[in-house]
Amino acid sequence: MTWYTILRKQISVYCALAAAPCLAQEAASPIVFQSGTGNAPVAQPIYVKPPRAEIGCDTLALAERAIGFGYYGGLDAPRQRLDAGLFSAAVAKYREHHCQFGRSSGPAVIVIVDFARHSSDPRLYRVDLRSGEGLDSPIRVAHGIGSDPDDDGFATIFTNVQDSLTSSLGAARGGERYVGINGLSLRLDGLEPSNNQMRVRDIVVHSYTPERRRYFNADLIATRGRPGSSEGCFVVEPDKREWILETLENGGFLYAGYSGKLPQPIVPVANPNVIFARGTGSTPAAAPAFPAAPPASEIAAGTPGSPPTTPISPAPAASGQ
Repeated sequence: MTWYTILRKQISVYCALAAAPCLAQEAASPIVFQSGTGNAPVAQPIYVKPPRAEIGCDTLALAERAIGFGYYGGLDAPRQRLDAGLFSAAVAKYREHHCQFGRSSGPAVIVIVDFARHSSDPRLYRVDLRSGEGLDSPIRVAHGIGSDPDDDGFATIFTNVQDSLTSSLGAARGGERYVGINGLSLRLDGLEPSNNQMRVRDIVVHSYTPERRRYFNADLIATRGRPGSSEGCFVVEPDKREWILETLENGGFLYAGYSGKLPQPIVPVANPNVIFARGTGSTPAAAPAFPAAPPASEIAAGTPGSPPTTPISPAPAASGQ
């Protein structure tokens, strides 16, 4: 037995103990994996939403002051910029609802709507309270048809009444998503007496599809001069829906306000120059109906309408029988 044969046997014993091929001629064939040959279903990618950006309540005042100097300190402001007074009002409501009751921070990005603007103008602002980003880039949003009775594109009436089809003013918190007759939508919870019936009234945020143009549609501006209205909901254009829903869902902050002086509803006032005389109408005037006077015995007894304490008729005379 030559030394080569002895060496080869020793290598074979070592390879057997190691359970691995060591010689070139004993190498295993490579394993090739092909997609789709397994029995298990292909795993779907999981989307993990990043945490919502927040701003500390201790830095809110400083941020508001910096935004005021940066955006409202000069004289030349873009026409579409959010009104300074409305921005301050929104921050005050934000502080009231997010920086009290033990909270130390809140959402850094909020939504502000200026219903004083015409419905054809962009008037929904997605504002970053840390930098002021978004104050110059609004998008279109609808108001309720009940808020615009003359259908001229200006909202002048705001209520919190069921079936009024009006928009409501005030601060609100974003709720959960759901799928309704207008597709993917977002519920809202009003935080003030002026809008605390939003969930009951189904005042939500949603969009529309080209084949389901129920009322609001930005394409109508070219022909009608206004995009139409909603039934009180915040309706946005389809390509902006996810952008707004992601900002508001599960605790986001929305403030619907009115820059400038809010129009007062017209209340009828009596005209002293108009005199109404009886019998001048086309139908005969009905004689006024008065309740019948109670018997004298009841009046004497005390309370009208109650049984008298004394007999109405005298007691019969004692019989001689």
